[in-house]
Amino acid sequence: MEERRHLQTRGDNQPLTSLDLVDPDRLSRFRYGVVTWIDKDGFPFSVATDFLLSESGEILLKKPSAPAIMPGGRVGVLFNHITGIPTGGYTDRRYMLVWGRVSEDKEFLKLHAEELSEWDEKILPFDKLCAAAVPQAKKYLESLQPSIDA
Repeated sequence: MEERRHLQTRGDNQPLTSLDLVDPDRLSRFRYGVVTWIDKDGFPFSVATDFLLSESGEILLKKPSAPAIMPGGRVGVLFNHITGIPTGGYTDRRYMLVWGRVSEDKEFLKLHAEELSEWDEKILPFDKLCAAAVPQAKKYLESLQPSIDA
């Protein structure tokens, strides 16, 4: 990974496995995930939970004790890490955001990954990440201009 990555599933009817989308070595460097979903009343809900990687590369989330996530429901799972520096600032920043659907698997929720974005400052330093985002940000702001002028 030399840049921030964003990947989606294949357009044909061949679903990607979690191993096709998520690098298990990078994922294993995180200690927990924050699961976000839309609850039955239409409100966003987030909760931190532990996870395991099965021998076959499946991402298994420990079922949170929070309100139920509906099997088959779309979720976002943020795996992140940041280390504070005692004198101020941060180092060792990285994240992996996996979007997908969940299914019941005993005491776990199996995450079926559909999309991935990630960043690790040891691979792409923060200043280079910001510089790479400038063209995208400029294009976005230009797309807003007509509504501002109206």
